[in-house]
Order: sequence, then C-alpha cells, then structure tokens
Amino acid sequence: MKKEGMPKILAVYLPQFYENEDNNRWWGKGFTDWESVKSAEPYFPQHDEPKVPLNNDYYDLSQKETMASQAELAKKYGVDGFCFYHYYFKNGKKELELPAENLLKWKDINMPFCFNWASESWIRSWSRLSGNVWAERYESAGENVQNGILVEQDYGTYNDWVRHFEYLLPFFQDKRYIKLDGKPVFVFYSPNDIQPLKEMTACWRKQAVLSGLPGLHLIGAHMDTPNECLDAAMIYEPRNSINILNNKGEIVLRNGVRCFDYQKIWTTILESEPVFGYKTYFCGVSGYDDTPRRGRSGEVMIHNSPETFQMNLKKLVEKSIRYGNEYLFINAWNEWGEGMYLEPDKQEGYRYLEAVKNAVNNASMTSRMCNTAADYSETVKKEISQLSYNAKKFKCLFEIIDKWLFLEQDGYIDFSGFLNSEGVNRVAIYGMASLGRHLLLQLQKEKFAVAFGIDRYVGQHGDDFMIYRPEDKFPQTDAIIITSYDTVAITEALRGKYDGKIYTLEEMIDSMIKRNIQNE
Repeated sequence: MKKEGMPKILAVYLPQFYENEDNNRWWGKGFTDWESVKSAEPYFPQHDEPKVPLNNDYYDLSQKETMASQAELAKKYGVDGFCFYHYYFKNGKKELELPAENLLKWKDINMPFCFNWASESWIRSWSRLSGNVWAERYESAGENVQNGILVEQDYGTYNDWVRHFEYLLPFFQDKRYIKLDGKPVFVFYSPNDIQPLKEMTACWRKQAVLSGLPGLHLIGAHMDTPNECLDAAMIYEPRNSINILNNKGEIVLRNGVRCFDYQKIWTTILESEPVFGYKTYFCGVSGYDDTPRRGRSGEVMIHNSPETFQMNLKKLVEKSIRYGNEYLFINAWNEWGEGMYLEPDKQEGYRYLEAVKNAVNNASMTSRMCNTAADYSETVKKEISQLSYNAKKFKCLFEIIDKWLFLEQDGYIDFSGFLNSEGVNRVAIYGMASLGRHLLLQLQKEKFAVAFGIDRYVGQHGDDFMIYRPEDKFPQTDAIIITSYDTVAITEALRGKYDGKIYTLEEMIDSMIKRNIQNE
C-alpha cells in the first residue's frame, strides 16, 4: 500500500510485440519490433547494442502468459499501471490493438491501464508528410505505398468521434482502467495536431456522461500552453529534454551518432516547469537509444545507470508530491527499439525495476505542496519569457507565409530568378521544418539546384535528400538560405565555417515584392 499523497507510477506500454498482417506487409514476414532490437549494432565504443532481454525472452504479446507475467512483475516492483499506446486512424482503422483487446477479455490479469492516443499518421521516412516513422532500417523489406503513407490519420466529424468513443467505452468501464475520481484517464500524445480537439472532447465528455461515467480526465502531452478542452498536461520525455539540450548545443557526436548525457537529460527533466496555470504531470525516462530503428541517424543517451535513474527518479517523485500530482509517468515499460524499458535485460537484470521500487519507497513526503510565492513568481517569469519568444516566432512565421501567398496568388513567386540575379547557381537550405520543406519543393519545381539541407533533426527526411546537422562539416555552395527563426544567431554561427553568401527566406521574399512593385 502506497503512502497517501504518493503519485501512482504509470509506465508507457508499447503493444508492438506480436505478428500481424500489416507488419508483415510493411516490414516483411514475421516482423515485430524485436527484429529491430535483435539486428541492432554498436556504432561507437561502449555503445550497448544490441539489447538482449533477460533469458532471451523475446516474448509474444498475443500470449496470455506474457501479459500475466508483466502484470505480476509490475506489481512486485511498484509500477502501478501501464499507459498503453492507442493507435486509431481514419475511418476507425486500428493498429496494434490486440494486446489491449485481449486484456479486456482476460479479466483475471490484474493489470491497471489507461490509453495514450498516438494519433500521427504512420509513414515511410521518405514521405513528405509529417508522422510516425516506425522502422526506417526495414523499409526496403516491405511493399511500396503511395506517398509513403502506411496509415493515414483524419479526425473526421461528430459521427466518427462517437464511433471512436464507443470503441473506447468498454475499456473505460473496465474496473482495471485507471480513473481519477471515477473519470477514465486518457492521454492525447499530440493534442496540437488535432484540429477539431475542442469539438471532439466536448462530444466525448457528453458521451461519457450519457454512458453513466462522471466524466473524463483528459491529459495532453507536448503542450506549451494550457488548452481549455483538456484537464491537464504532461511533459513528455525524453523528447522535451532532448530538444532543450539540442537547442543549447549540448550534443556529443560519436562516430556520427548524436549522443546526450543521461544526467543532463535528468537535470533538464527535474528543472522543467509546469505548464503555467495548469495541472502538469511529469515523466521520467529509463534510457534512450533509437539506433535499432533509425540506424546511424538515431539518438543515444550515454552514461546511463540504474543508480543514476534511481537517484533522479526519487527527486521526480518528490517533485510530483510537491505539486500534488496523482500520477508520474515513466517512458517506458517495454520500448526496446528505442532503448526505453524497465523490463529485465541480460546486462542489468532487474536493477532498473529495483530502482523504481527504491525511489518510491525512499521518497520524502515532507515537502508536499511547498511551492512558495517566490518559486511561483520565478515560474511566471520563465513562462512569460517563453511565451513571448514563441509569440514573436510564430508572428514572424505567419508574416513570411502571408507574403509568400501574396506573391504566389499574383504569379510573382520566382526564387530561382532572384538567385540567378545574385550569381547563385547552387544553394543549401538551413532549417528543414515547414518553411524549409516548402522552399525545397518550390526550388525543385523551378528546376533550381538544391545541394543539401541543414537541420538538427535528420531522421524523417529520407535518403533521397542529404541533410547535414549544424555541427557537421558540410560542402561549400554558392549560398545558404536560412528558413529558421533565429536568423542572427544562425548567421553568426555559419560565418565561422562558411564562406558563401547567406540569405534569409524573408529577405528573399521581401526583395521579390519590391522588384514586382517597381515593375508595376
């Protein structure tokens, strides 16, 4: 029995480990994420790959004894429940649903659970759409798919939302489903991507009450600001902390693989502030290494240890107590393909599970809700600073898009003409997010030579277009076009290693506007 006020430990749960028809078609016969794990290779000294489950237990999640064993193991080591990834797509298409559906039938397995809706489309790495790239290293083994889309997401309208809720309802009504004050807990992995989120959640809340539930407890991950249609936020790790360290340049390259120090990740987690004015749950991480799925373009945490995990998890438990949080998430129970797991392995045995149990048992209860006015004031200052930065960034983005559309609708868009007039024949694009991708497509349409891109994230751009990281040594071109927001800082950094011309996307568009006004 846990002490009163102690948060429940919920481990993120990946239902990938069983053979199914879609996996066979897309990645090759018999594929599960175990194939990624088994075929992993070390890329630098002390790179601990491949990971091997204890006793070579490459289990099958379609088997009852597997899930029963997991439930017993979690209970023994203080993991209070699992947060299952939930994959539900356009027209009610479901993926990896069998473990949860089996659990619903297997009432004798005492496995508390809730859902985390990862709603992104599933894509090939070379797709021009954003989405979840499952197994980049295995794409050649499966069938080709149009536009690189494996499963498309479309959130539909009211009737689609009702149908989705009706699928979820038997789970919500199960006595093992995790609830807060009787309200089923449900996580939206990417709430900002769901355009009809307000209408959808209103529909679901109405359906919940009509079904006899007191309501829903809806949590949004990856949120910077409060969302009126959700009840709480979750700071999803390790992506949040990786992004922060990435932006600080605190990266170690080992044989070309991007590495992050494990303690620095945890320090960033512990320093993270709640979403201002909003209930915010925290998330710890056991480790991270997605090279089994991504190969050399993956990312790795280094200097991991059960001792470091236990020390920092204890602090995160105490932080959760201070904020009065009912739950603390750990990523993950079994995401072996990304090196995030608590399950026992050949190298560490049960030590990460023991670390969870010890961290919870040793956490101090004395600091509950001790957030002082000074702490609160400092939090407000940080939030205001971040919100101000984001506001300026998105205002700039909007203005660039507005100008671009103005030129487009009047038939004046001519990036190649601008560049030719400057004596530029070959360029690179710095920043391959939305503006960078659109610029690449436009220049390709204009038959202008784009040599490569420069971006901190290279994993989802595919092999047909070379992406260098900012810290890499990249070839010289006639010019680099910056599409990212921090143009001054980026220009200064480039001047130390690049001799060619540097343009910002905005100044190119402004120049085209001026030229066309003069020609009228």
